[in-house]
Amino acid sequence: MSRSVGVAEFLAGLVPPWALPVVLVATTLAEAPIVVALVLGRYWFRDRGDGMRLAIVVATAFAAMLALKHLFALPRPPAELRAPVSAVPAPFDVIYESLLDTDESGFPSGHTTIAAAVFGGAALDAENRRKWLGVAAVLVALVGGSRLFLAVHYLADIAGGIALAAVVIGAARLADGWLEAPKGALAVGSVGVLLSAAVLPGSPEVLAAAGVVVAVGLMWLSVDVPEEPWTLSVGTAERALVAVGIGALAATPILVFGMTPVLAFVVSVVGVSAAVAVPAFDDLER
Repeated sequence: MSRSVGVAEFLAGLVPPWALPVVLVATTLAEAPIVVALVLGRYWFRDRGDGMRLAIVVATAFAAMLALKHLFALPRPPAELRAPVSAVPAPFDVIYESLLDTDESGFPSGHTTIAAAVFGGAALDAENRRKWLGVAAVLVALVGGSRLFLAVHYLADIAGGIALAAVVIGAARLADGWLEAPKGALAVGSVGVLLSAAVLPGSPEVLAAAGVVVAVGLMWLSVDVPEEPWTLSVGTAERALVAVGIGALAATPILVFGMTPVLAFVVSVVGVSAAVAVPAFDDLER
């Protein structure tokens, strides 16, 4: 299978080690803290339904990406193409080393999949869709390009990640058009994480993604969350911190016992449930 090997070799040679910090900044746009912040911001401060769908889309794309990596098992570019850690300026050398500590499967690109899912999904729900789709395209290109410059992916891996995210986004939006939102997205997410779990049974990462879908579904069915989004205030900031604190507290057993499948699922359910349900306590602000 041709994956544009020559392109990867050419781009990897363009970036001198001293310029790698710029590339690292671009690749971190798809790291968990930024993705979680964007999804929570969309749900809390813009639109509840769109935020729930975005969470489901990102979780489903993540689980499907892991399953496809396992099924295809296509290698990454050879390590000889990458700059040595010792050549990268501090403190970026630590970030660079952590990003190189990846699994061996390269297709599809995980960072590109997540970037396309979160930025593309958010842009499609924005008021000025054309403008924000342009912004999303630039951000996805930055993330995907950074993976090529770092020599951890081939061009086909980047294209595969974008295609996977597009399929998940399209399926969720189409299903929500048939059913009351977010029922359609929940159905798509449920099928996606179940299929991924069948491919990777017992995977903590896939079960964490499943926990997102389960938590969104449970909270949507059982908690009366106001549709009116938050505005920035001391009260909303306090409630946001409470939700984040609950999620962090729920995650502490992982520090003791490690990332086991059961803990990954439970922590995901508890953390996401807190984030989804916290707007229901708006009446307690005063």
